[in-house]
Amino acid sequence: MKIAMMTATAALLATPALAAPVDLSTWQSDGAGNWTLQNPPANDAVLQTTNGGATTFFQPGSLSQGKTLAGEITVQTGSDDDYIGFVLGYEDEELSSASANYVLIHWKQGNQSGDTAGLRMSLVQGNGAPTLFDYDDGLQTLDTATNLGNTGWVDNQTYNFDLVFTDQLIQVSVDGVLELSATAASAGLGAFDDGAFGFYNHSQAQVLYAGIEEGIAPDPDPTPVPAPGALGLIGLGILGLGALRRRR
Repeated sequence: MKIAMMTATAALLATPALAAPVDLSTWQSDGAGNWTLQNPPANDAVLQTTNGGATTFFQPGSLSQGKTLAGEITVQTGSDDDYIGFVLGYEDEELSSASANYVLIHWKQGNQSGDTAGLRMSLVQGNGAPTLFDYDDGLQTLDTATNLGNTGWVDNQTYNFDLVFTDQLIQVSVDGVLELSATAASAGLGAFDDGAFGFYNHSQAQVLYAGIEEGIAPDPDPTPVPAPGALGLIGLGILGLGALRRRR
């Protein structure tokens, strides 16, 4: 009973705050994309329609560490097989910066000229935009997806995603399954750089991000707090030990 109560309390502490819909009308694009808001007046969805260079869609000046981001992603075309994903800790114009420092979640549909199908997490430092057909060059791979590491996304299929971003931990789940996880220590960093959440496309058109919600990241290492009943039992145990010492 005591262990069960303590475990339940710890679980409650680890539960994130309720997520709230995100109005994307305050976000902006960077790079070669064409991002169009969807679902007015909520504006919690955006469609990227250009097949071109790397592009992001993010809220300038925002900080996303200590938060979660969730929603759906769908490639609404059977044309092309390139990159969709997210950026974390992103700042304005980092795609064109020679001193970029952000985390890239990139998912490619097909193998092509040296680029490998699958879902990965990479650290971008220095040149801000990866080179198409040579994505591993200049990127530090932080993790490869557990189940989708060599599996591309499917045309016209909707995927649910959940991102957790703190200064020490990044986790990405797809359809309720944890696929990517990395710590700042495993990346050789004291902490991940802070900045905005953002969506990312490279050479892939007709990508819809929808139902976007943001919440508070759970405590990655909550300290269990004994329930009142457990505290009472601990107190009785201490009194019993004291009485035993007095008899001796």
